[in-house]
Amino acid sequence: MLDIMLEEFPFSSLWNSGIFLFLAFSAVIYLFILPQEKKHPFWKSAVFFIGLVVIFFSAASPLNIIGRIQFSAHIVQIVLLVFIAPPLLIIGMKRRILVQAFKIKILAKIFDFITKPVVTIGLFFLALYGYHHPPIFDQARVDLYGNYLYLFILFLTAILLWVPILSKKNTKKMLTIYHLICMAFILPLGGILLLSKEILYQAYTDLTTFTQALEVCLPTGQTLSPELVLLLLPFEPIGEQYTGGIIWVVAGLVIFSISLLVNRIIVK
Repeated sequence: MLDIMLEEFPFSSLWNSGIFLFLAFSAVIYLFILPQEKKHPFWKSAVFFIGLVVIFFSAASPLNIIGRIQFSAHIVQIVLLVFIAPPLLIIGMKRRILVQAFKIKILAKIFDFITKPVVTIGLFFLALYGYHHPPIFDQARVDLYGNYLYLFILFLTAILLWVPILSKKNTKKMLTIYHLICMAFILPLGGILLLSKEILYQAYTDLTTFTQALEVCLPTGQTLSPELVLLLLPFEPIGEQYTGGIIWVVAGLVIFSISLLVNRIIVK
């Protein structure tokens, strides 16, 4: 059924060329414009590019369209965007440009403030729960650029969330507490999705909203036939919410548990 649905979308809708060009431009900057570092190993560059690929797969591949049809696919998209891509980019990032930038005192002060653990946790989970508040989520889904803006903000706050984890400044005790707090804040969204007996998001149930959420991805003037949209009704919303909740909780707890284990081994 999904194959039939995706055939109705042109290549430009399934594969977002704008995001591809942005990521390609980022790769060019990384390779040829950022100051070269003699001690920057090849594996870090590879990790950085894997991070770019993860972003592309999450936000610019057919997964983006599928995520508008199945809520569980949307959760996979979010997991890739906030739990996988950010640490890969941070690990692979060239440090010399940052060292030079932080010689400017005002930039250093701003960065120190926004990467304080209480600030990073607050910003990320505010963005996460704000975006997934049903009225905001439903409105975002029918506004193509608005939805990408929310995803971009969520991605930026996710990068900030991972900075204290990957920073060499923090102690083992502090990192343990930080991980546990993050895992605790992951659980409420999963609990809501798992335990809710009501449909949370009209973007997956209301025929008009659902259709609009898909048609914003089409070229201007192109629409979907009502018959084709009705084919998707077998995707049961409560079941999708439950599946999404399982994916969110399992992925979040596993990823942060692995991160915590690695940090406890590495950090003295």
